[in-house]
Amino acid sequence: MTIQRVEFATTDGASGWSVVREFLLEMSVGLAVGVAGSALLVIFMRRVRLPSEGLYPLRTLAAAGVIYGLAALLHGSGFLAVFIAGLALSDLDLPYKRQIQRFHTSLASLAEIVVFVALGLTVNVRQIFDGGIWSDGLLLAIALAFVARPVGLAPLLAPMRLRLGEKLFLAWGGLKGAVPILLASFALLEHVAGADRIYGIVFVVVAFSVIVQGGTVPFAARRLGVPMRLVHGGDP
Repeated sequence: MTIQRVEFATTDGASGWSVVREFLLEMSVGLAVGVAGSALLVIFMRRVRLPSEGLYPLRTLAAAGVIYGLAALLHGSGFLAVFIAGLALSDLDLPYKRQIQRFHTSLASLAEIVVFVALGLTVNVRQIFDGGIWSDGLLLAIALAFVARPVGLAPLLAPMRLRLGEKLFLAWGGLKGAVPILLASFALLEHVAGADRIYGIVFVVVAFSVIVQGGTVPFAARRLGVPMRLVHGGDP
């Protein structure tokens, strides 16, 4: 959706309906490719043995690239296709599954570090404070944390058999990652009007999410009665 909005902002004669139509097309194709790709991948992974344990994580990485590329080639969402394939494989009993999970967890952590370093190198901190961007970003971050996310999660959590404290914890915790930075960089790379301001606002929102929300997760868990435990590297 972000890519389509960027194209809408940079293409003459683009309409809102074209954005919606392209979005629905990419979601449908991405979903289909993800389901079909995961089904074929399960058969392949269970029947084809590799000569070395270290090749199994590389095989899943290559499979993710193939699924993404096929979805993109068919004008679908490669991100959604890979996400669906990952969900389909997550609960299956596969050879060397723990090693595969560790490999991809380490790879994801490294990618987040790289993205955060890139954010630190590209953002103009002086412009954020001198231009008043920090106040807009802070207001948006507060609205997301206390209004948008709880309201958006409420209908999804309603049918689940969770205590009120657990639901509030999920609403407060959220996802702490580098995806917003990546999405904001699309506008920056395409030279969208006001892209520098958008990028600065995203910096403030991400900083609030990581420092305030992420930093208070243990405190929120204690106050809401949600048990937490320390997971060591050898644990599943």
